[in-house]
Amino acid sequence: MDLKKVFDSVCAVPGSVGAVMVREDGSIFRSSGRLCQKDEAHALSLLAKDAAQLMAMVQPAAGPLSRVTISRPGEGTVVATVYQDHVTAVKLAKR
Repeated sequence: MDLKKVFDSVCAVPGSVGAVMVREDGSIFRSSGRLCQKDEAHALSLLAKDAAQLMAMVQPAAGPLSRVTISRPGEGTVVATVYQDHVTAVKLAKR
C-alpha cells in the first residue's frame, strides 16, 4: 500500500473536515479539505505528532495501521494513523 492510498482512505473517514499527513519530524507532507489553510494544518500536525508519540509508546503491540484518537475540549477530535514513518491525522467535525 502506498502513502497516497493510505492518505485517501483516511480522508474518507465519515465526519472529517480535512486531513494532514506529517513526517516524523512534524513537517507537513500533504493536507486536504479545510486543512489546506496553513495555520489549521500546522495545529493539526502538532496533534499528529502527539499521536505519533503515543503510538511509539505502544509499539510493537500496535499493528501497521493502528489508530490513535485524541480529543481535546474546544479543538475537537483527531484520529491519527502511523504508516511508513508518516502520521496521517483526520480532524472530525464537532458534534
